Amino acid sequence: MTIHATATEPVTASLLRTTARCLPTGVTVVTSGLGPDVHGMTVNSFTTLSLEPPLVSFSVRHDARIRGPVERTGGFVVNVLAAEQTELARWFANRNRPLGAESFAEVRTEDAPVTGGVRIAGTVGYFACRAVRFIELGDHVLVVGLVHECGARQKARQLLFVDGELRAAQDRSAEPPRAEEQ
Repeated sequence: MTIHATATEPVTASLLRTTARCLPTGVTVVTSGLGPDVHGMTVNSFTTLSLEPPLVSFSVRHDARIRGPVERTGGFVVNVLAAEQTELARWFANRNRPLGAESFAEVRTEDAPVTGGVRIAGTVGYFACRAVRFIELGDHVLVVGLVHECGARQKARQLLFVDGELRAAQDRSAEPPRAEEQ
């Protein structure tokens, strides 16, 4: 069965969500804040925007709890989750989890970057950023960040969100192309 909207019919939120589920996305946990005010949220709208200057973005609903810490501190960390971090993705997607540093009590973390936020241990990679722009768009805000620090584990498998489910990416046995080859 095919579900679609034509030019004469409105695109509903339900149809847009159903169609968007066809596109696999990476799964990240965005963190922001310092000390007891640190917060994290699972986000799958992360993307790189520019290489020069190094810019990335993510979008969240206007009322998302991560927005306040990002606006207050001006910084955030995007943690790209590994295939084995499914429970971590679910934890930071749960709106009923404790707030602040208490939500990280069972989470292994690494050194906090100068931008604020938390680096989560065992991730595929991370981007530590300074927020440079907040763009109000529909029911979301697009947060644009200038990357100050980043890193990746080359052999780790990523966690993906596709068709409404969390799934492991295929094995990354081939070496990625070096920057000068791209």
